[in-house]
Amino acid sequence: MMQDPAIAADAAPAASRPPGFVQIQQARAHLYAKVREFFKARDVLEVETPAIHHTTATDPHIDSVKVTCNGRSQFLHTSPEYAMKGLLARLGCDIYQLCRVFRDGESGRFHDVEFTMLEWYRLHWSYRDLMQEVDALVRQLLGERLPLQASRFVSYQEVFGQYCGLDPWSAGREDYRRACRQAGLSLPAQWSVDAYQALLLDHVIATRLPRDCLIFVHDFPPAQASLARINDRQRAERFELYAGGLELANGYQELVDANEQQRRFEADNRKRKALGKEVLKADPAFIEALERGLPDCAGVAVGMDRVLMLATGVDDIRKLRSSGLD
Repeated sequence: MMQDPAIAADAAPAASRPPGFVQIQQARAHLYAKVREFFKARDVLEVETPAIHHTTATDPHIDSVKVTCNGRSQFLHTSPEYAMKGLLARLGCDIYQLCRVFRDGESGRFHDVEFTMLEWYRLHWSYRDLMQEVDALVRQLLGERLPLQASRFVSYQEVFGQYCGLDPWSAGREDYRRACRQAGLSLPAQWSVDAYQALLLDHVIATRLPRDCLIFVHDFPPAQASLARINDRQRAERFELYAGGLELANGYQELVDANEQQRRFEADNRKRKALGKEVLKADPAFIEALERGLPDCAGVAVGMDRVLMLATGVDDIRKLRSSGLD
């Protein structure tokens, strides 16, 4: 990646300096045009859904941004997922969307409160089929910038064994706490096993993955299924994509069982309460869409700002802000 502009920027020749505001906007437009070309060629319909909702995601690890509209407290969406699945049930065709999403408390080199998400759904595809399409898209978006070797597809169990010496299907809380301490991570004792797993994946495993290829980590523990289907082997049919040390995508074989989804929302709220967070009402329109019949499908969300970071060599997501005034 290119140098941080704060480090010897004045001494660097113009050709080697990080891209400026205009170049970043041009690169973003170029990426979005490529995305639209990609899906047009595959007959996937671009859609648009509202950004403001009466309800929000119950995920205990995501905090929503509240807004007041017409005197009512509402939420900016953290993802277009629920609304897109409602459309999917009505339209009956493959769909995608590029939109800004909002998550409170997200801050750092790789996180921002507001960012662009690309999300799409494929009817009657498996999550393994979808991994192949994600691979094709990301190669098309980044091929000019990154010399990528053959992609790797590894299980969640394999990466935890290789990089943490743990088997996520047998390790206990103390095993994870020990691994976190060895990695220099200080954590409260009341954290759940899945919280420790998520932290180790983000702060230990992701940092050690090879950077010269796309790496798909698949088949997560059931506790980390979120909105993914759990198969007969008790694996959540979910995957994450890593490139250049960054998580770029999160995909699922989508859960279509309304009763199971309602149980997961309730479990989310129990976790939120235990963490001292606000208990949130589940989205009734989403549950109704599942009850009406969501077709079997696979879906994925890609963080486009992180893709843009890799495409431009920018080392901090906050440098991509579009106002040009930050």
